[in-house]
Amino acid sequence: IIGGKWKKRKLECSFSLKNQGLIRPTADRVKESIFNIVENLSTGNPLKGARVLDLFCGTGAIGLEALSRGAQFCHFIDSSREAKRLTQENVRKLGAEHDSLFSMINILNLSQNMGRVNDLVFLDPPYGKNMGFKTISILQKNGWVNENTTFILEKEVKDHFNSSLTIVDQRIYGGTEINILRYGQI
Repeated sequence: IIGGKWKKRKLECSFSLKNQGLIRPTADRVKESIFNIVENLSTGNPLKGARVLDLFCGTGAIGLEALSRGAQFCHFIDSSREAKRLTQENVRKLGAEHDSLFSMINILNLSQNMGRVNDLVFLDPPYGKNMGFKTISILQKNGWVNENTTFILEKEVKDHFNSSLTIVDQRIYGGTEINILRYGQI
C-alpha cells in the first residue's frame, strides 16, 4: 500500500501466477500515479467516502489502496479462485473485512445490481482482449454505475477502446495505458 492509513503495509502476491501471467499486479509507480490523478481531479476527490468496484481485482491491491485512502467500501470481483484467495488474505491482513466484499464472477456474466451504485470503478481486464468497453457497457446496462461514476481503466496501449465516456486524463507507462473516464463534459 502506497498511501493512507495502511501506508507501507505489504500485500500477498502469488509469484508463480505472476510469472505465468495469470495475475498482473499494477506497478507501484503506476498505482501511485493513478491515485495522485484521482485525488486531484478538478471535479473533486471521488475517493472520500466512496463505494468502489475493483474489477479483475487479482490481489485486491487497487481496491485496498482506495480503502486506505478514504473509500468507504470496496466490492472486489474476479473469476479466479487464486484471486479470491489472495484478495481475501490481503483483506484479512489489513482488517478490512467489514469494509469489503468479494464476488467470484465472470464479469461478462454480471447480473443486475441489487445494491448501491458505485462511485468509483477500477477496471484492469486481461490484456489483448479489448474488454474495457464491453465491461463498462455491462456495468451501465445492469445498474452498477450512474452518471456520477468515475472509471479508471488500465489497459494495454495497443488494445482498442471506444466509449461515449469523456477521457478526463490519460497516461502511458511503457505498454500500459491508464484512462480516467467520466460521463459528459468536465
